[in-house]
Amino acid sequence: KNLAKMARSTAAYLSLAVLVIQNSMLAIMMRYSRTLGGDMYFASTAVVICEVLKFIVSLFLLMREEAGKSIFYVFRIKVCGDPWDLIRLMVPAGLYTVQNNLAYFAMSNLDAATYQLLYQLKILTTAIFSVILLNKSLNFKQWISLCVLCFGVGLVQTSSLLNISSSSTTSQDGVTEGEQEEERGQDLLSSMEEVENKKNALLGFLAVLAACCSSGLAGVYFEMVLKNAKTSLWIRNIQLSLFGIILGVLPVIKDLPEILDKTDGFFYGYSPVVWIVILLQAGGGILVAVVVKYADNILKGFATSLSIIMSCIASYFLFDFKVNQIFVVGALLILSSVYVYGNEANNSSKANNNQSSSPSSLPLSSNLVVNKRSLSSKDGTLWNHLM
Repeated sequence: KNLAKMARSTAAYLSLAVLVIQNSMLAIMMRYSRTLGGDMYFASTAVVICEVLKFIVSLFLLMREEAGKSIFYVFRIKVCGDPWDLIRLMVPAGLYTVQNNLAYFAMSNLDAATYQLLYQLKILTTAIFSVILLNKSLNFKQWISLCVLCFGVGLVQTSSLLNISSSSTTSQDGVTEGEQEEERGQDLLSSMEEVENKKNALLGFLAVLAACCSSGLAGVYFEMVLKNAKTSLWIRNIQLSLFGIILGVLPVIKDLPEILDKTDGFFYGYSPVVWIVILLQAGGGILVAVVVKYADNILKGFATSLSIIMSCIASYFLFDFKVNQIFVVGALLILSSVYVYGNEANNSSKANNNQSSSPSSLPLSSNLVVNKRSLSSKDGTLWNHLM
């Protein structure tokens, strides 16, 4: 028993360590891919390829579970056996597709550290949708932590705007009122650049907010509709990825005229960095599934905090990211609220486990509360909630 407990503990911490690295690298590499000079790839095509990879990996793992059965039988009976159940997955799949496209747009306008901090708003949106649609109840500490989370997000966004203003002011230190017309023109250009950067920061924040709403609604809908289902994790991911591919083609169609004008077409702008981003995003779901099996919300909260800290450090050295006092205070408030909320959710889950052998849990993106004795259909949301 001691050896089994030690092995489980080792697996939990190892999986969390890998997840921290994966989350940090994904945020940093995605930001880098959107700011890299040269040909810019279409985010819509990257989302589709990511879903294709998820589909292939999930199908491979499902076939290992269903050893001895043909792929046609597994797909027809296991994946498509219940048409109504399958059709209902179009809603979360569509929401996840929107979320993934918004993530790329947000990363084009925000640095990795700010994005990861702002994206913790998914906890708030999931909680709100759970209260409205599932009649969930939150305790006092959870409501306080959500308020602290909002305040922290506000400070981080304010810090981002102040950094833009200070950067613009710094660039104008050598400009005096009595200098020539050329210097006044540079002053005007600098002011216009500041307005444009603030506009981009605001657009990035709105994209993150929309992505959080999409993520929260998808997770709650998934639990609401498929609450009592016993379908395998890999089957759910195959179904979600299947609709993700189909619905993901719609943004590609929107970009089709531009794609056809490019020499490489669908794969225009695809560098090794872009492929790394896609692989990190697609492979992360397996890591989250392992973490859910072996770790609790407290450990996952620490993992989230560590990944954000690593992103801040990397952004400071790689992207000339400026850290001020407002950002530090906002980051600490966000991280503490994530920890408190996850701790309270974990205590609530334990209480439910004592009352019932099959508790209902609240999905909170990568901070999910689930029954760790088995990976049920609710865990299918994990793959698409990653980051």
